Amino acid sequence: MSVEYSRERVQFGQLIGRFQHVQNHIVQLVNHLDSARWTTYEALWKIDAHRPDQEISVHLAKAVTSEGFVQATNYAHEVHAGVGVMREYGLALFTQLSRSLYHSLGDPKYHRRKLADLVTDYDPALRSDSSNGTGP
Repeated sequence: MSVEYSRERVQFGQLIGRFQHVQNHIVQLVNHLDSARWTTYEALWKIDAHRPDQEISVHLAKAVTSEGFVQATNYAHEVHAGVGVMREYGLALFTQLSRSLYHSLGDPKYHRRKLADLVTDYDPALRSDSSNGTGP
């Protein structure tokens, strides 16, 4: 939606997508989108393959996706500017959804804590009570 808008909106006689600052916002938005997509694909693949570390990937995907959705909508608002805050425009709905899911499905901090617990349980060398003397 934001990429398409940057290719259509004209300001100061040129498309806004030609401005470096707008391009930066779009790159950041796409980075968050791709991170969420690929960590989710990896988690789904591990679930389908019955991998023992699937729960780790699920919490990683949830943390990345939860934060990425909020950040992507923030960058989208930077691209769309004033148009993006109108209720009739679709971006406002995406923003509301991103904030609702952020809280209802667990914020990134929660999933990072779960991820840390799972990683230390999965790899005994990372436990603080390990006998090799390298634990905290």
